Amino acid sequence: MTQISEPSDFDLIQQATREIASSTGFSLSFGGLTSGIELTVNAFSGARTGKLDGLKVRKERGLGGLAMAQRSPRFTRDYEHSPDITHDYDGAVLGEGVVSLLAIPIIAGGRLRGLIYAGSHSLVEPDTAAARPAVAIAAALGNELAIRDEVTRRLVAQRSHQSRGLSPVTEEHLREQFAQLRQVAATVKDRDVRKKLHDIGRGLTDALSVGDAEVLSRERSLKLSPRETDVLSCVALGYSNSRTAALLSLTEQTVKGYLGSAMKKLDASSRFTAVSTARKLGLLP
Repeated sequence: MTQISEPSDFDLIQQATREIASSTGFSLSFGGLTSGIELTVNAFSGARTGKLDGLKVRKERGLGGLAMAQRSPRFTRDYEHSPDITHDYDGAVLGEGVVSLLAIPIIAGGRLRGLIYAGSHSLVEPDTAAARPAVAIAAALGNELAIRDEVTRRLVAQRSHQSRGLSPVTEEHLREQFAQLRQVAATVKDRDVRKKLHDIGRGLTDALSVGDAEVLSRERSLKLSPRETDVLSCVALGYSNSRTAALLSLTEQTVKGYLGSAMKKLDASSRFTAVSTARKLGLLP
């Protein structure tokens, strides 16, 4: 019997672009999934050129970056002359001949997972009824990705617990040791000694990571600074900003700054989501 393989995440977004281009008022659709702090466009339907292939989109840049930052659909009737967006990507977008454009963020389980565009090579008037089918297709894609992410998370966590054979109490104790190690390293002035302490901490992270190579490969480009890791390791233990500041010899305002920066990198809406995501990516034990 022939085994039918499950569609990949890329297959899903490619299918979504086909649906938008064939069943809505937009003749062109393209998009991609996030990787780290940016998104690479690699799915298309209805494109006339290869100008959009490989386009990297960052938050707050262009129409798509605005949709990513605001987590809501954004539309421009006349892309070329729009005063409401930056024009970082004009070469690719105008090179494809795009006139009107709708950008829709793909939200899965509260996380930004990608972006899908619905465009036209001619003027399209702003019309909620016309945009609704494209938005619905993007929402359905987000729901499917959320289900996949949750299944993957549970399977990885199960495999991780089985392979480590550690009790939850032991794991929590090791996480406390990791946080204390980061606190000590933060006070050491000798670079070589500090590096060795960080290497030991990475060993604990690798031993307790709830991720695996396949899951981590999606966002390997994401890096936390040493101080962001220090702060998150304390947050992971439930410490308040004031206690974290005291332990790391920082001001509370500085702690808030590092925490906010880490949350932005991890695309997390709360400190607890940031910790969870960091663990999935192998950045925290």
